[in-house]
Amino acid sequence: MTTAETKTPELADASTYDLTPLISPYLDLHMMFPLLEYIDSLIATGAISYSAADVAQARLELLRPTHMVDYAMDIYREIHGEEAEIPQEMEDQKGEVFKQMEVLREGQMAFDDLSRDEEVRNNLVNNN
Repeated sequence: MTTAETKTPELADASTYDLTPLISPYLDLHMMFPLLEYIDSLIATGAISYSAADVAQARLELLRPTHMVDYAMDIYREIHGEEAEIPQEMEDQKGEVFKQMEVLREGQMAFDDLSRDEEVRNNLVNNN
């Protein structure tokens, strides 16, 4: 047997098999976060040669159009340090999300009151 035949093949970096760039355009933004968390775990174990800072920055960019502002703030602090001041843009977005939540809460209040009324619930159950 030659030395070439007895050598064990080196393990390929996981980035060789990473399909994230190919499938990401077809996924909902919210489905990308578990993939990026998995990539972070591969980075932590040394199985993939991506930069953790680059993955965190990509996650932050994906969060911009969503209402997951608190998560975006956490990622921002991960990138820039725990003591970093959160950009006003994120604070404003958080305020808008809370305003929208309040409007939605007020809009569903009538339904909530109806569903808590035991007489109405009993009538609905008995009529069906």
